[in-house]
Amino acid sequence: MRNFRYSTCAGSWSLLLWFCWAGAATAADVPAPQSEPGVFEDDDDGWIEGIVVLGAGAQPDFDGAAEYAAVPLLYLNVTAFGLGLELEGPEASLNIRPDAAFQFGPSIAYEMGRDGTVNKVVDRLDKIDAAFEVGGFAAYQFNALLAQSDILEVSADLMADVSGVHDGFSGSVGASYSIAATERLRLGTELSLGFANDSYMDTYFGVTRGGARRSGLAEYSASGGLKDVSLGATASFNVTERWGIVGRATYSRLLGDAADSPIVKDEGSADQFTGGLGISFSF
Repeated sequence: MRNFRYSTCAGSWSLLLWFCWAGAATAADVPAPQSEPGVFEDDDDGWIEGIVVLGAGAQPDFDGAAEYAAVPLLYLNVTAFGLGLELEGPEASLNIRPDAAFQFGPSIAYEMGRDGTVNKVVDRLDKIDAAFEVGGFAAYQFNALLAQSDILEVSADLMADVSGVHDGFSGSVGASYSIAATERLRLGTELSLGFANDSYMDTYFGVTRGGARRSGLAEYSASGGLKDVSLGATASFNVTERWGIVGRATYSRLLGDAADSPIVKDEGSADQFTGGLGISFSF
């Protein structure tokens, strides 16, 4: 089974797809005028609102891979009863304060393992089981800093393994900025920095003695620290009041012991790209 990482880089879909949601409903603590470009007026003051995105994309077969795999794109953000629920593939977050500038909440994730990779050398390494992770996130949004329609968000997240697979933690800090280019087109960019501890890094980037013997790669022990830096760009176009198109591309550069791993240096690449295209529906 391939390593199905929806957030294979620190710059994931979740950090920027929120601005598609901003095109349908803006947080109460950072209100947007009704005439804001890119935001359709909605007379339905319902108790539930949100956005769903379905599509397809491509990402590295595993962290540090040179080979790529097609993956489905699934994203859902719903606000109801004063809470926000975000689903991104096998990851979910509950936003305790979705209508506030400062937002936070718990997160869970099902991290698929590394097994059956396209790269036959890496496939001879120790198999990595799927991991179940729990953690949380915090974010702060600033509205109308440089233009009436812009949104700046700074955020951080931290996830820890509770299934005994890597017994470690990983997280990221980042900032994203989006602006309405036209009444229907919204553009955004994002920069983020990922980090992980020794247990996480050694599980996914280390090479054990047995793995080295089977694969021919050098034995390697990876230490914790900075994992990657990512730069992403997103564009959303509202075809109608409800329907739209979302495109996303990310470049990530592995750092430190992740980049120095024989898995990456000999059989993969420190340069990681992800991208996808989806159809959005706001309600």
